[in-house]
Amino acid sequence: MKDPYEVLGVGRNATKEEIRDAYRELIKKYHPDKFRDNPDMKALAEEKIKEVNEAYKYLLDHLDNPSYGVSNASNEDQSFFQQARQKIDAGDYYDAEDLLVRVSDKSNPEWYFLSGLIYFRQGWYDKAETYLKYAHEAKPDNKEYDEVYKEFLRASRRNYNPTMNGPAQGGGMNDEAGACLSCCATLACMDICCHCMGGI
Repeated sequence: MKDPYEVLGVGRNATKEEIRDAYRELIKKYHPDKFRDNPDMKALAEEKIKEVNEAYKYLLDHLDNPSYGVSNASNEDQSFFQQARQKIDAGDYYDAEDLLVRVSDKSNPEWYFLSGLIYFRQGWYDKAETYLKYAHEAKPDNKEYDEVYKEFLRASRRNYNPTMNGPAQGGGMNDEAGACLSCCATLACMDICCHCMGGI
């Protein structure tokens, strides 16, 4: 099932009245009778109506009974998390992001961790830090979260340029190499100055 909020085009804090209004508008928009002369469009409209009805029923049941579907939603989210991990491991970051968008509970530390991992793998260190840090602080006993966050901190010190708006570029110098280059530049400058001042 697709994200019911996205299907109906409403926010996650939408009231029951707002959900009903959105539902009615979509039913009018995609009513199959409007496409009698176009069998292909009629079939698409029928599929859309089915999707809208499922989303509407889910949200109304959930609002009427907050405990409804909690276990199902959790299982569904766990499935999205598992699939997202597989996509991340395969380097399919866009597909992984699409799966995470469908997660209903985006306050879950796993959602933050996987989102941060995607940004980290893509080199977006500024965004990765926010998500990975939150996951790490929310579950400090999680060994994976801890190890990845520490790995991120090491990598960001090596490669991240705070003036860059995009992803960090690989191949940056480490701290030791940068210090060595700075020292060499200073010595070369001193040598030039000594010659200019009449030194040997």
